[in-house]
Amino acid sequence: MSAVSTYAQALFEAAREREEIEETLENLKEFVDVLHESDELREFFYGTHIPESQKRRAIDALTEEMTTSTRNFLKILIDNGRTEILEDVVPRYEDLVEEYQGKVEVGLTTAVELSDEMLDRFKSRLGEILDGQEVMLETYVDPNLVGGALVRVGEKQIDGSVRGQLQGLRQKMLERGSA
Repeated sequence: MSAVSTYAQALFEAAREREEIEETLENLKEFVDVLHESDELREFFYGTHIPESQKRRAIDALTEEMTTSTRNFLKILIDNGRTEILEDVVPRYEDLVEEYQGKVEVGLTTAVELSDEMLDRFKSRLGEILDGQEVMLETYVDPNLVGGALVRVGEKQIDGSVRGQLQGLRQKMLERGSA
């Protein structure tokens, strides 16, 4: 398990015990947004020239209105010298929250834009296949697919596109020395 996944999982467990899962996610997103808006704060948080004790005091002041899980997590990153992984931990933590809530993020790429009715049918059918999980669908259009669809669920990708089928056929022909 990567450091990002380990930290995200530990944060999730702590936030779940305190019943502040969603609020912690919002706090982290807000904190990262503020880091992006302020060069000074970004340098302070990520920089190595500021003593840990000073960073910890600043985190207490900056996160006063945030959850205990958020505050403690940021301090742990500081203590362990791992502040650089914060922005990678947030989306992984969000995945854990969505999984806990029975939601799954799905990317659907098609050659043409699909109607709302077709998208609703796709979401409904996929929700059934995924044991009733709520499908959070993100759609993309890529005319290069020619036809069919490319579906991404978490780390898995299913290529049902015409382009993918043609590439597979080409590969088989190359392997057999036919092309």
